[in-house]
Amino acid sequence: MTIGQKVFENILCSDEAVFHIGGFVSRPNCHYWVAHDPEVTVEKMQNRPKVTVWCEMTATRVIGPYLLRDTMNAGRCLPMLEDYVWPIVSGWENNEELVFMHDGAPPHFALSVCAWLDQTFLGCWLVRRGPHEWSARRPDLTSCDFFLWGWAKEEYRAKPRTMEQLEDRIRNVITNVPHDFLQTTVDSIPGRLRKLVDAAGAYIEF
Repeated sequence: MTIGQKVFENILCSDEAVFHIGGFVSRPNCHYWVAHDPEVTVEKMQNRPKVTVWCEMTATRVIGPYLLRDTMNAGRCLPMLEDYVWPIVSGWENNEELVFMHDGAPPHFALSVCAWLDQTFLGCWLVRRGPHEWSARRPDLTSCDFFLWGWAKEEYRAKPRTMEQLEDRIRNVITNVPHDFLQTTVDSIPGRLRKLVDAAGAYIEF
């Protein structure tokens, strides 16, 4: 394994999606990439029970799903990191080599969240407005975005009729992601980065 590969394998990529009763998944139904914040209209499922699903993945593990019957905000994000994520990650043998990665959602770069990440991961974290910037609109480079939610959507065929059925189905799908899928997903990141460099930062297909 090269040094570069080891770095990618130690990145904790995290993201969240919203699952609705009836099989609708709000993300990644529409993926877009632009250099600046676009003015777009996104079709959404209205008046249907839903759950916010947060996950984190590496080349060998998936943390989660962490389920919220509400939207994610800083007040919910910080307790999740403190009480759910860190007790799991702190027991890993490679926890001192890990790089934590959030997407660009506002709760993820709230002052309280950033302060906790800086203290816990000692500057080894990627997030919008963090010590290492990561684009808010690069779904083609974030493994949860370009793999996990798409895979979960394909596996999420049964249409649950209750919130309990919905949550049970999500747990079953996410906790049974094949390990070889995780490794293959992470192995694709260097190639994606090379394509990005060749395209001078423009949108890429992979």
